[in-house]
Amino acid sequence: MSAFRVVRTVAVLAIAASQNPAVRAAVRSAPNLLTAERKQAAYDATKRMARKAGELTARVVPPNKYF
Repeated sequence: MSAFRVVRTVAVLAIAASQNPAVRAAVRSAPNLLTAERKQAAYDATKRMARKAGELTARVVPPNKYF
């Protein structure tokens, strides 16, 4: 299966799912389901993953002495 067909299939499925009333209701109510603790946990996890990604990039990519 070509990459174009995979992308097309994913796009069609996303459009079809977005038209479903249950999916639309879930997306509308999602911000109300998060508590302050969960928001803080998500924020901390995002910061931790960004830090790890930066550390991994620093190991893989050699430093540029001209930049």
